[in-house]
Amino acid sequence: MYGKLLFVVGLGAGYLFGTSRGRKDFEKFKRSVSAAWLDPRVQKVAKQATTFAEENIPMGEKVTEAADAATKAARATVGTTASVAGSAATGSTSASGRSTSGGGTGSSTSGAA
Repeated sequence: MYGKLLFVVGLGAGYLFGTSRGRKDFEKFKRSVSAAWLDPRVQKVAKQATTFAEENIPMGEKVTEAADAATKAARATVGTTASVAGSAATGSTSASGRSTSGGGTGSSTSGAA
Protein backbone atom coordinates (compact mmCIF):
# COMPACT_ATOMS: atom_id res chain seq x y z
CA MET A 1 0.00 0.00 0.00
CA TYR A 2 2.85 2.39 0.88
CA GLY A 3 4.46 1.73 -2.51
CA LYS A 4 1.27 2.63 -4.34
CA LEU A 5 0.91 5.85 -2.38
CA LEU A 6 4.51 6.76 -3.09
CA PHE A 7 3.96 6.06 -6.79
CA VAL A 8 0.90 8.32 -6.93
CA VAL A 9 2.75 11.09 -5.10
CA GLY A 10 5.62 10.72 -7.59
CA LEU A 11 3.22 11.00 -10.51
CA GLY A 12 1.72 14.15 -9.03
CA ALA A 13 5.13 15.72 -8.42
CA GLY A 14 6.22 14.81 -11.94
CA TYR A 15 3.13 16.45 -13.38
CA LEU A 16 3.49 19.60 -11.26
CA PHE A 17 7.17 20.15 -11.92
CA GLY A 18 7.62 18.43 -15.26
CA THR A 19 4.93 20.04 -17.40
CA SER A 20 4.16 23.66 -18.13
CA ARG A 21 0.49 23.06 -17.34
CA GLY A 22 1.48 21.52 -14.02
CA ARG A 23 3.70 24.49 -13.15
CA LYS A 24 0.85 26.87 -13.97
CA ASP A 25 -1.51 24.87 -11.75
CA PHE A 26 1.08 24.87 -8.98
CA GLU A 27 1.55 28.66 -9.20
CA LYS A 28 -2.24 29.13 -9.12
CA PHE A 29 -2.44 26.88 -6.04
CA LYS A 30 0.38 28.83 -4.36
CA ARG A 31 -1.40 32.14 -4.96
CA SER A 32 -4.66 30.75 -3.55
CA VAL A 33 -2.97 29.38 -0.42
CA SER A 34 -1.06 32.62 0.10
CA ALA A 35 -4.24 34.69 -0.23
CA ALA A 36 -6.05 32.41 2.23
CA TRP A 37 -3.19 32.54 4.74
CA LEU A 38 -3.04 36.33 4.61
CA ASP A 39 -6.79 36.61 5.25
CA PRO A 40 -7.29 38.46 8.57
CA ARG A 41 -9.79 35.84 9.78
CA VAL A 42 -7.24 33.05 9.29
CA GLN A 43 -4.54 35.09 11.02
CA LYS A 44 -6.86 35.73 13.96
CA VAL A 45 -7.57 32.00 14.39
CA ALA A 46 -3.86 31.17 14.02
CA LYS A 47 -2.97 33.68 16.72
CA GLN A 48 -5.68 32.28 19.02
CA ALA A 49 -4.37 28.74 18.50
CA THR A 50 -0.80 29.83 19.20
CA THR A 51 -1.82 31.66 22.37
CA PHE A 52 -3.87 28.69 23.55
CA ALA A 53 -0.97 26.30 22.94
CA GLU A 54 1.52 28.53 24.72
CA GLU A 55 -0.75 28.87 27.76
CA ASN A 56 -1.92 25.26 28.03
CA ILE A 57 0.96 23.11 26.84
CA PRO A 58 3.88 23.13 29.28
CA MET A 59 6.15 21.23 26.90
CA GLY A 60 7.69 24.29 25.27
CA GLU A 61 10.35 24.75 27.95
CA LYS A 62 11.19 21.03 28.02
CA VAL A 63 11.51 20.92 24.25
CA THR A 64 13.82 23.93 24.30
CA GLU A 65 15.99 22.34 26.99
CA ALA A 66 16.16 19.06 25.06
CA ALA A 67 17.08 20.88 21.85
CA ASP A 68 19.84 22.79 23.66
CA ALA A 69 21.22 19.56 25.12
CA ALA A 70 21.16 17.87 21.72
CA THR A 71 22.92 20.85 20.14
CA LYS A 72 25.67 20.75 22.77
CA ALA A 73 26.10 17.00 22.33
CA ALA A 74 26.27 17.35 18.55
CA ARG A 75 28.85 20.12 18.79
CA ALA A 76 30.93 18.02 21.18
CA THR A 77 30.73 15.04 18.82
CA VAL A 78 31.63 17.14 15.79
CA GLY A 79 34.55 18.66 17.70
CA THR A 80 35.79 15.20 18.72
CA THR A 81 35.37 13.86 15.20
CA ALA A 82 37.16 16.88 13.75
CA SER A 83 40.11 16.45 16.11
CA VAL A 84 40.36 12.73 15.30
CA ALA A 85 40.17 13.51 11.58
CA GLY A 86 42.85 16.16 11.99
CA SER A 87 45.19 13.75 13.80
CA ALA A 88 44.50 11.07 11.18
CA ALA A 89 45.49 13.47 8.45
CA THR A 90 48.79 14.17 10.19
CA GLY A 91 49.45 10.48 10.84
CA SER A 92 49.65 10.79 14.61
CA THR A 93 49.04 7.93 16.99
CA SER A 94 46.26 7.43 19.48
CA ALA A 95 46.64 6.97 23.24
CA SER A 96 46.96 3.19 22.75
CA GLY A 97 49.95 3.68 20.49
CA ARG A 98 48.14 2.59 17.34
CA SER A 99 48.32 4.68 14.22
CA THR A 100 45.19 6.74 13.58
CA SER A 101 45.99 7.21 9.91
CA GLY A 102 43.50 4.52 8.91
CA GLY A 103 45.99 2.53 6.86
CA GLY A 104 44.65 -0.90 7.87
CA THR A 105 42.44 -3.30 5.95
CA GLY A 106 39.31 -2.12 7.73
CA SER A 107 38.71 -5.51 9.37
CA SER A 108 39.26 -5.93 13.08
CA THR A 109 38.72 -9.69 13.14
CA SER A 110 41.36 -12.30 12.59
CA GLY A 111 41.39 -15.99 11.78
CA ALA A 112 40.24 -18.14 8.89
CA ALA A 113 36.76 -17.72 7.56
